[in-house]
Amino acid sequence: MKRKLFCLVIVLTLISTSVFATDTFYKKGDQKITFNVGPSIPDFIYFFNTTDSSHTKNFYPGLEVLKIGGYGGVSFDNFYNDYESLGVEIGYDFHYDNGSVLYSNVPILFNYTYTPIQDGEWDLSFAAGAGISFNSRDGQTLASLVGSLKMNTSYFFNQNWGVGASVGFNAAPNINYNSNLTEDNGIIHLLLYL
Repeated sequence: MKRKLFCLVIVLTLISTSVFATDTFYKKGDQKITFNVGPSIPDFIYFFNTTDSSHTKNFYPGLEVLKIGGYGGVSFDNFYNDYESLGVEIGYDFHYDNGSVLYSNVPILFNYTYTPIQDGEWDLSFAAGAGISFNSRDGQTLASLVGSLKMNTSYFFNQNWGVGASVGFNAAPNINYNSNLTEDNGIIHLLLYL
């Protein structure tokens, strides 16, 4: 259902862009800084080599022991044409498990953003990112890859300031090459509402 809704929004956005867009607000060389804060909800944790998702000795505990947490981040984008920008995002994501142990990660993402709707007052953008995440839990730290997809809408009350809302996800794999730790291999998927 989520995938169908997301695909419908993308199709409607592309149709409305071609029908209603007359001019663009952003120009090549424009820059944009965004601050994000909001809840982070664990969607799923999938272990590649085991069906026991409740084994809490793993670096990623089972989904049932993670509570809703929070995400905060800052991103910088530089437009290389009227609709597309490249940028970087640095964030902090945290969750507590049922034993009050803090799980946190610090993603550093390189983003591609497409902004099909923009008129200086409203804009709608879609971003895809990839990078590295530094994950910590119970005294352990691990660097892993991370991927991200987000959709954002913003209202600007003047040329420089606005407010917005985003929905998206971060997905980070945990890959161990040591044969004693391969049972811990998996992927965590976190929904972000910013």
